[in-house]
Amino acid sequence: MEDSVGSPKNGNDTQQRAVQKTYFPWWFLVVAGLGAFLIYLFQRGTPVDQALSNAVTMLTLVAVSGLYVTWLVWRGPVSAAVKRLIVWGGVLSVVVFFSLIRITGVTGGLMIEWSWRWESLPDQGLVSVSDEIVVGPVDLKSLGDRLDFPGFLGKDRHPFVAADWEDEPNSENVIELWRRDIGAGWSGFAAVGGFGVTMEQRGDEESVSCYDLHSGEIRWAHVTKFRHETLLGGVGPRATPTIYRCDVYSLGPNGNLLCLAGKTGELIWQQDILELVNSSAEEDPKVVGWGRSTSPLVVDDLVIVPGGGRVGGPFVSLLAFDRKSGELVWKGGAEQISFSSPMLHVIGGKRQVVVVNESSVAGHDIRTGEQIWIHGWEGSSTTSANTSQPFVAGEDLVFAAKGYGQGATMFRVEGGNTHEVWRNPAIARTKYTNAALVDGKIYSLSDGILECAELATGERLWKKGRFEHGQLLMVGELILVQAEEGTLHILRPHDRGFDELYSVQAMEDRCWATMTLYDNMLIMRNSEEAVCYQLPIKRL
Repeated sequence: MEDSVGSPKNGNDTQQRAVQKTYFPWWFLVVAGLGAFLIYLFQRGTPVDQALSNAVTMLTLVAVSGLYVTWLVWRGPVSAAVKRLIVWGGVLSVVVFFSLIRITGVTGGLMIEWSWRWESLPDQGLVSVSDEIVVGPVDLKSLGDRLDFPGFLGKDRHPFVAADWEDEPNSENVIELWRRDIGAGWSGFAAVGGFGVTMEQRGDEESVSCYDLHSGEIRWAHVTKFRHETLLGGVGPRATPTIYRCDVYSLGPNGNLLCLAGKTGELIWQQDILELVNSSAEEDPKVVGWGRSTSPLVVDDLVIVPGGGRVGGPFVSLLAFDRKSGELVWKGGAEQISFSSPMLHVIGGKRQVVVVNESSVAGHDIRTGEQIWIHGWEGSSTTSANTSQPFVAGEDLVFAAKGYGQGATMFRVEGGNTHEVWRNPAIARTKYTNAALVDGKIYSLSDGILECAELATGERLWKKGRFEHGQLLMVGELILVQAEEGTLHILRPHDRGFDELYSVQAMEDRCWATMTLYDNMLIMRNSEEAVCYQLPIKRL
């Protein structure tokens, strides 16, 4: 009896256990294990771009989850009613999600940013910049060269400012002077004579705007009817204007080059870069995926900007215009452009324009635009973009860096030839930022982590602190880091890392624009607001 009663009971238990196991079949456990290993490999085990690691992680999770749900619906040990619930519940969830949520952009690590669909974007809620102008005198004449920050990254397009810290920074001597709403964009401020000029987007108006740096008031604005917006790149213009001899030179994301009177913002001349390189507003985004972000270089009464061209070429590396008339003076090179800005360097005793192209670094004769030398530097202006500035690291040495897992290199220029001195894909992965070369060291936000390396060898000395894809500016012996989420950190580097002296939550939202230091005033901005702090420093 006991056997006859017990046997069926034991058989039912065995069947129940077998059914329970089928909820997680052996092949799914294998797939999930491989997925977990792939995620670990990309997050911890390989020197790739963090954005790529995050993308692989999300895609792997979606693929493994999708595979399991598909199996559960088609072959899984659940009732037909549960299967219908899974299918229609999933469809309804997707419909509701995209009905309520709008994806507004991504961070530097490809993490999604969103808003409710009934909310307008911040720039669309602002009044026209013309309505905020407070009339007053403007003079962009320098009050002392040591005070100025006349363009992208300052006087020489290198994120270092010579200064003495009169006191260790703290909550009492780092003083907020003003704060205000600003239109969208990633343009920094060019600052001369107590005024700062930037670019911003307000609705369908793109403007070059002049601010009084002592009050934050807008003194003038030049408005163009144009809106730039991409999902990955965000809203608004991205290039920092250049101030030179009291006038302003700006380049819009659509290639609109302007020369404006510094006193009033009135147009002196303009050029359509796309027309000059036989491209168009429809064609250019296919080759320069996030809008033109290069700041004009003004040297020897020439205004020099990258050119570009249509898909497949032909390309023009650089265009030079007469500073006063705007007439085209020369075209130089045959490379597609990047998001880096041209620079003036002296290499081997020769003054030349050095520019990072889509997939190379090249030097050009200032007078004619003729390409003197070229060095391969992999990249694509629609995927793994070159954005960082090239720096001279010696009489004939050039340093270059970038993100997307490529790292940094130093090469030697000898006449028309170049050869690599070192390359290290694990250091100075400056995706949206620039390294600072100071006292034989390379300081950088390497894929969002502050890092120090030896310039002579490219060997890492230390790496510490996560600031994501923010910006870096060295001021004297201290490092200012604007983290991507808006916190300002003031750091003292040493042989094994750094000490944090002071930090303040300066802004919210994504911060990709470079910082500006005029006199002792630090100006920061993002796509929604600008803020000015007074620092306890004396410029040298």
